[in-house]
Amino acid sequence: QLSSDISIYIVHFKMPAVLNSNELYSLGSGVNVCCNDAIKAYNEGKRDKLHPKDNKTNIDKLESCVAAVSSGAESHCTEQYGALKSCLTDNKNSWVNCMDIRRNL
Repeated sequence: QLSSDISIYIVHFKMPAVLNSNELYSLGSGVNVCCNDAIKAYNEGKRDKLHPKDNKTNIDKLESCVAAVSSGAESHCTEQYGALKSCLTDNKNSWVNCMDIRRNL
């Protein structure tokens, strides 16, 4: 039997859709601009060494913001976002080859 604290922690990190490294890298600039406040709040909780259940509000806000940026890129920048993800997949050890595409996204 898991304690309720551990159960909350485990259930929270079961995300229905997890972005892979190429997707996260592709969204990096948008996430940094659009989710700046959520990133700051999350980082403050980490710096204060909050238990994940105590930082859950900040975690949820950050996850929600990243999901919104991802959804926006998928629906409004489909061609550029797809091209960048493909380039990153094709150049696993040379992401620098994809910088022009990323700048244009």
